[in-house]
Amino acid sequence: MITVDSIIGNIYRDKSLGKKYDEMLSKSQAESVRINRIESQRVRMRKTSNKGTDIALTLPSGTKLRHGDILLNTSNQMIVIELEPENVISLEIKKNLHDDDDHVVQIPARIGHAIGNLHRPLKLQGRTIYFPIQAESEVEMFRKIFSPLEDHLEIKSMKMVFEPDEGMDVHEH
Repeated sequence: MITVDSIIGNIYRDKSLGKKYDEMLSKSQAESVRINRIESQRVRMRKTSNKGTDIALTLPSGTKLRHGDILLNTSNQMIVIELEPENVISLEIKKNLHDDDDHVVQIPARIGHAIGNLHRPLKLQGRTIYFPIQAESEVEMFRKIFSPLEDHLEIKSMKMVFEPDEGMDVHEH
């Protein structure tokens, strides 16, 4: 069993580590440990990689595992965290808003109020807001909630690796 007490780096945030990962992957020396977003907040757990390596995580309090975090990096083995994709809703604010339009304030306020009441973590990318859902039936619920804004929003459901923005990872109900 390998004991991991710190994160070495991240293959998506450090180009040189990403390049090394690609090289090791091509030589079948890269492994992954698949976890869900809730597990990513745990600092102590035991997991098995996709190639059978037994790993004990004993990370410092407050550590959050991210997609692509490196647990082990030796000359012949690299073990990386892989977050499981999950169901999310994307709310894209259409570009048909004008600066003098009341909707410039109303749309973000209504969206923030509705999502905030449900205590959902968020990811913001440009004009799009992503947040996780537990069931596909929630898509219709959000379509109803945001029906007064339907001319200004595009609502889609999808599956993706969801990592909330810093400060936007709240407890969920």
